[in-house]
Amino acid sequence: MMEKYGKFELRSDAIEFIPSNRSNGRLLVHREYTYVSMNTKTRWYCSKKKMGCKTKLVITPEGEFVELLGQHDHPPPLLYRTQDGQIIKLN
Repeated sequence: MMEKYGKFELRSDAIEFIPSNRSNGRLLVHREYTYVSMNTKTRWYCSKKKMGCKTKLVITPEGEFVELLGQHDHPPPLLYRTQDGQIIKLN
């Protein structure tokens, strides 16, 4: 299954990692939303956690989708894919 993802499309279970604008870490991107590591390689929480969103994501150590826990209470951030394939978080 394909979903519209900003300016491009991804499979609905696709996972990508992008550099974080705020640290040396990285963000996980799934279905237009971004997630921050919970200090493990398999559990991630919504990057809007400080705004009250309780959504979590579980992946395998190999980076494959396992499950989504909860629902987001906000719209996804604005993401853009450059011509060379990089994803940039605009907000």
